[in-house]
Amino acid sequence: PAWWRRRYGRELEALLEDSGSGWRDVWDLFRGAMEMQMSKWTFGAIVAVCGIAGLAFAAAVAYSMPYQYQSTAILRVPVAETDTLLPETAKAALSRALLVTIISDQGLYVRERRAMPMEDVIDRMRRAILIRPAGRNLVAVRFIDPDPSTAKQVTQMLAGRFEGFEVLDPPSPPQPVGEGKRLGLAHLGLPAGLLFGVVLALILQRRKPTAS
Repeated sequence: PAWWRRRYGRELEALLEDSGSGWRDVWDLFRGAMEMQMSKWTFGAIVAVCGIAGLAFAAAVAYSMPYQYQSTAILRVPVAETDTLLPETAKAALSRALLVTIISDQGLYVRERRAMPMEDVIDRMRRAILIRPAGRNLVAVRFIDPDPSTAKQVTQMLAGRFEGFEVLDPPSPPQPVGEGKRLGLAHLGLPAGLLFGVVLALILQRRKPTAS
């Protein structure tokens, strides 16, 4: 507060210069300053400010997360062989040999290959692949990757492994994945901040000296 800076500002500056101002000193100073500032605020003001701060923080975290992109191809299953051809072809599309080839050719998971066994990298790629029914005698093949062009290229390579299937829709333009979850996380910041503000306001009210 201004009255505090006028009274103790120079002494505090001298103290910080002598102490070297480590991160703990900065945190203690920030925490004390916030407590003094908010001690003059009303209950509603504390809750409102904390709610806005929670929303801003959650939004910053949500939209700083790396984006993932998906591309999907739609294939027609040969009607006469639906029961046998699809499972066998899907299994072949997820075979270890094919996935290792795609990982190598496309330069996928470079950091992961340095830090973990190849089998773990292959499992991660399998989790990024989805092969599912998309209608009567239709199947969707999808791949997710942080790089949009890679998502489309790998989807095309996987769809090409379904021999005998007719490609109705080629790999779609890459689309962001999880936008709903990103928005949900951002919106969660407001109620979380409001709840924190209520708790903080109650704590500060208890710390206020009672009039004698």
